[in-house]
Amino acid sequence: MGPLLFLRYVNDIYRAVPGENIKLFADDTNLFIFDGDSDKLTQRANNCLKDLDNWFKSNKLTLNLDKTSHMVFSPRRIFSIKLLLNDVEIEKGHACKYLGIYIDGQLNWKHHIDYICEKLVKFTGIFYRCMYFTLCFAMRIK
Repeated sequence: MGPLLFLRYVNDIYRAVPGENIKLFADDTNLFIFDGDSDKLTQRANNCLKDLDNWFKSNKLTLNLDKTSHMVFSPRRIFSIKLLLNDVEIEKGHACKYLGIYIDGQLNWKHHIDYICEKLVKFTGIFYRCMYFTLCFAMRIK
């Protein structure tokens, strides 16, 4: 019941930033803001952060700034924006995990592929031992 009640509790968070694209998944909140001008993007993002912070405070929740980061997705241009909330600068991430997939600012798969390869390397020894025991077991049956 915990996650279900939490989702019910935060179900109206989209009202804090009307007209913006906010996505919820379990206890992760993602805000997507689109703009071709870096100054407008910075201002809109900072305004949304203030509005979200007010919503969190009015609902007796807190925004964990240590776990909060921002990214700018652009395959061609590099935008530099500065986000502040309560005089604390929001960290710029190099890659973010969204629904199990790592996405970087240039919208390529390098970080995600490296992550998957790293996980597979950890299991290579286990796969090899499983193959060895499977072969030994198959030889005993015959």
